[in-house]
Amino acid sequence: MTSNEHQVPEHESTEEQDAEQTPTNKTFRIVCMTFCLAVTVLFIWVWHHQTQFNDHYRKATFLMRNGDAKQAIEAYQKAIKNKKRTIFFTQEPSAYNNLGQAHLYAEEYAPAVENFKKVIEMAPNIAEGYVNLTTAYLRQNLSIKARETCMHALNTFPKTALLHYNLACAYALEGASEKSVKSLTQAVNLNPDLKTLAQKENSLKEIVSELR
Repeated sequence: MTSNEHQVPEHESTEEQDAEQTPTNKTFRIVCMTFCLAVTVLFIWVWHHQTQFNDHYRKATFLMRNGDAKQAIEAYQKAIKNKKRTIFFTQEPSAYNNLGQAHLYAEEYAPAVENFKKVIEMAPNIAEGYVNLTTAYLRQNLSIKARETCMHALNTFPKTALLHYNLACAYALEGASEKSVKSLTQAVNLNPDLKTLAQKENSLKEIVSELR
C-alpha cells in the first residue's frame, strides 16, 4: 500500500506538468509559424519587385539604345519605383544615372540635374555622377555651376579626364581661354581621344590648336 500511495501522486504530477506545458508549446508553434509566414511573404514581396525592376531596367536600356528617350524615361521611372519597394536593396545609383542620361538626351535638363545629384548622394566615391552633372550644367550654359562642381570633384578625382574636359568647357564659356587651355591639356594628357572630341565642341574649337 505504501508503494501504491507513492505512485499515484507521481502520476498525477506528470499529468499536471503536461497540462501546464501544452499551452506553452502551442503558443511557441504559433509564433514560429507566424514568423515563417512573415519571412516567406517578405521574400516574395522583395523578389517580385526586384524582378520588376530588372525587367523595366532592361527595357529602358533597350529603348535608349534605339534612341527612344521618352519611353526609356518612363521605363526607368517604373524600375526605380519597384526598386524602392525591395526594402533592403533600395540603393541603385546606376538607375538614377541612366534616367538622368535619358532626360539629358531628351533635353530635359532640370530632371537630369536632379537625378545626377541623387547619383552623387548614393555613390559619392564614383566620378561619373559629377561628370554627368557638370555636363548637364554646360548644356544649359551654366558655366559657373559647372566650373565650381568640376573643381570640387577634382579634389577627389584628380585623374578623371572628363572632369578636366568639362572644366575646360566652363572656362571657355566664361572667356578664360588660358585656364581653358590648361584644363584641356590636362584632359588630353589623361585621355588623348578627348582632343578629337574637343575639335567638335563649339566652346573649344578655337583653343584646340593652343594645346601644349
